[in-house]
Order: sequence, then C-alpha cells, then structure tokens
Amino acid sequence: MMIGAVADGQMVTFHIRNKCSCPVWPAIAPNSGNPVLADGGFLLQPGQTKQVKAPPKWNGRFWGRTGCNFESGTKPACQTGDCQGLLSCNGSIGFPPATLVEVSLQEDRSKPSFYDVSLVDGYNLPISVATKPYNSTCTIGSCKESINNACPKELQV
Repeated sequence: MMIGAVADGQMVTFHIRNKCSCPVWPAIAPNSGNPVLADGGFLLQPGQTKQVKAPPKWNGRFWGRTGCNFESGTKPACQTGDCQGLLSCNGSIGFPPATLVEVSLQEDRSKPSFYDVSLVDGYNLPISVATKPYNSTCTIGSCKESINNACPKELQV
C-alpha cells in the first residue's frame, strides 16, 4: 500500500494506492480532537487509488486490513487490522497485527509536519508513505518487504 500527501493550503490530500495483488481495506483513525476521514475505511482493489482530504492540521493513523468479509456478520471481519468488524471504522483503532502510517500535520508552514511507518502494532502489509510531489528533504517512510520471511513461523501472519 502506498500513501502520498499533497498540500494546497486549504486541505491536504492523501493518495492511498493498493499496490498489493489482493484487495486491501485501508482504515483511518484520527487522534483525539481530529475529524474522521472517509468514514474511517473503504475497499481498494489491486491497483486502485482513493484520494482522502484532511484539514491542514490533522493527526492520526492509516493501516491496511486484509482478508475482510463484512457480509458474514462475524467478528472480527478482517484477518488483520480489524476494527470491531466494521467497514467504516469511524475513529476506531484497528486490532494488531497492522502496519501503521502515523501522520502529524502542521497548519503553520514554519513548523514541520511528520510521518512515519510503525510496527508498534505488528506487521501485516508492506507499506510506504511519501510527499507528492517528491521532496528531496523528506525521506520515504517504508516497510516494503514482507518481514514475515524473517520471522519465526509462530510470529508470522
């Protein structure tokens, strides 16, 4: 999954792209006091991209969910990253394991915005985050390889 951000002064647009060969259900959870974006979750088929708008001062996290079936009524609905069995997480944080992108945007352009890839909730998908257009002073946050290959069997997803 790839997340790119473009700022136009009024809003920040995140471009979320599924670069996996299977469906991914991106999820978004705001930090306290921030609005929920895109109902907190949606489906992306392989190769699809969705644009999600955020206010210029927004903080929260993105993650991808896998193996989801929202029609069965069972909980959890997703094999990884599930948020209470819901397609639209509406601010709920996902259950581990889930590879995270954490974002902290600053409205004041004299202060830096931050983003990172985190494995604090475990690993379930390769993920990258970058600015658009590319800015050489900003590094691409990435966990592009499957770390399951390096993990003992009992810790793999």
